[in-house]
Amino acid sequence: MQTIRSILIARGAFADIYEPAWVKALNDLGVQTSLFDSHSFTLPGLLGRIERRLLLGPGIRRLQQQLLRQVKQQRPDCLLLFQGHYFSREIIQELKSFTFVTGYHNDDPFGSSRHLLRYRHLLPALPHYHGYHFYRAINVEEARSLGQMQASLVLPAYIPWLDYPRTLDHEQQKQWGCDLIFAGHWENDHRVACLTALAKQNINLRLYGGERYWRRHLPSAIYRQLGPARHLPGEAYRLALSAAKIGLCFVSKRNRDQYTRRTFEIPACGLFLLAERTPWMEGAFQEGKEAEFFAGPDELVEKVTFYLHNETARQRIAAAGRDRVILDGHDLYSRMREWLNEVNAWRSALL
Repeated sequence: MQTIRSILIARGAFADIYEPAWVKALNDLGVQTSLFDSHSFTLPGLLGRIERRLLLGPGIRRLQQQLLRQVKQQRPDCLLLFQGHYFSREIIQELKSFTFVTGYHNDDPFGSSRHLLRYRHLLPALPHYHGYHFYRAINVEEARSLGQMQASLVLPAYIPWLDYPRTLDHEQQKQWGCDLIFAGHWENDHRVACLTALAKQNINLRLYGGERYWRRHLPSAIYRQLGPARHLPGEAYRLALSAAKIGLCFVSKRNRDQYTRRTFEIPACGLFLLAERTPWMEGAFQEGKEAEFFAGPDELVEKVTFYLHNETARQRIAAAGRDRVILDGHDLYSRMREWLNEVNAWRSALL
């Protein structure tokens, strides 16, 4: 098997927990990896947002031309198109003349948002990649039904150099401390009912993840009690997790999730994980020993109340949950080793 020694990753997402983290992890593993910043080629301001929305315009053409030029010059062993929204099947075919082309998607391009413009290039292009990885197992089967037979799974992960327990000083604990934290987006499922039930019990819950939508959909009195639901960037998010007693985790029905990135981030940061019950979660953690689960508002309130009054049990489960995600290799380095092994095998089969 010929081993990949150089990788170029073309950016498609926006947060540093995605492509920049992959670049660092792969470089740390000894694979020369660089980042192509696709976003830097679109127009500034509103015009750039329109370009990225419609996938049309001079900025989109510039990034396609520059990526093709860079691949021709650099000749990496592998080109990874993260998400790949900007690239049609014709461009994929051109790129394949110079390197092995694979992709990864962290959203659900086949789900309820499939009609969005952002997938109009990706889905027809999928069969033309040399291979493609997905965040969700269900997408692997859907990609194969489109003709991409080298489709596989890469689960989300915690990032070891970011997701670890912090020791907080008095002022940090005062700023971030709470009984229960939920950092995530609004969705039209039972999360509003769950948060409302918790708030009515006067549980010290802090809500983060997007003021615009939470303000719109939570009852105004509940929002005043829990908000403002601002986004938590980077280190602030980890400090907030380290200062809480319980980390709440919902899964997205819109994205057909069985798990989420917070499934791993919360225990990695040393926090007790209280997650929505799914078959995957029940297989990954021992309920009552490494995490706790809930199915609806009543069970959620019952378990929050119990564990807030049972600190020893809560701390024991938090420690066991952290051990579980470490022992089972849910860190980004382990994910990248798995990804590399599979891409190496796909590429070697073509040589």
